[in-house]
Amino acid sequence: MDGLAGEHPVVVLRHPARTVRIGDALRAHGMTVHALPLTDTELPADPAAFARALQDLGQGRYAWLVVTSANAVQALGMIAGAEGASLAGLVRRGGVRVAAVGAATARTLAEAGVVVDLVPEEASSAGLLTAFPGGPAAVLLPQADLAPDDLRAGLTASGHAVHRVEAYRTVPFPAHPARRVPGVEEHGPRPPVLSLRDLVRRASGGVQPAVVFPAPSAVRQFHDRLGVGPLSFRAVAIGPTTAAALRSLGWVPAATAAEPTPEGIARAALDAFARDDAPSSHAARSNGDTP
Repeated sequence: MDGLAGEHPVVVLRHPARTVRIGDALRAHGMTVHALPLTDTELPADPAAFARALQDLGQGRYAWLVVTSANAVQALGMIAGAEGASLAGLVRRGGVRVAAVGAATARTLAEAGVVVDLVPEEASSAGLLTAFPGGPAAVLLPQADLAPDDLRAGLTASGHAVHRVEAYRTVPFPAHPARRVPGVEEHGPRPPVLSLRDLVRRASGGVQPAVVFPAPSAVRQFHDRLGVGPLSFRAVAIGPTTAAALRSLGWVPAATAAEPTPEGIARAALDAFARDDAPSSHAARSNGDTP
């Protein structure tokens, strides 16, 4: 495969099954697209605490369930199923109200049969905190192990009793088959997969791709799986938290998507290519350990 062909090559650090809609939007603006999955998701090694929290949810011990990702929805469904129940059934039995951080998470909850009571206009922790009613109320907050603590802290400051529980872990791709939390797959043609080794080889040879970072965990994995030597690319962050993670490693984002939608990401990639200055993000040349 001739990776990174075309005038405006874009590499999305995401599984190809979850890059269909983003790929469609990028190609509609004349860009070529590849997927490069670096991270995956697993259930906690010991999911007992997560299972107990769901049991309490079904027994009405929480007033709110706050869900911040589609992965969390998948993990909730897996643990509920292992207990012989369904997430929708537990929510109904416990009389729990449900808040979703954004439309994509709300859609995944609805597909699982869960009625969503609150979706903020701004799909972010800050937007959810602004829209969330004041306390006191008992809140169950299932999140990834690497999720920032801002949402728990903000809800607590508003008077709520928040129980944050680890719902899933972000791990290097691929996850352990027995513990893997399957992502929400999108229908349509999937972008071709580009290996990290191929990206490094071609980008080190003069190609300057836009690399789309969907989350801080992808930033860390991209950094950790590279060795020594320069590699130029145009970093595109999905959201300010990911942009901050890039800056913490000395990589200046060429653009940050104003909204985490396929069109928003496509516009950010266009902005990155429209910059007159050379890419200021420098990662590293493969040290031979990359896939």
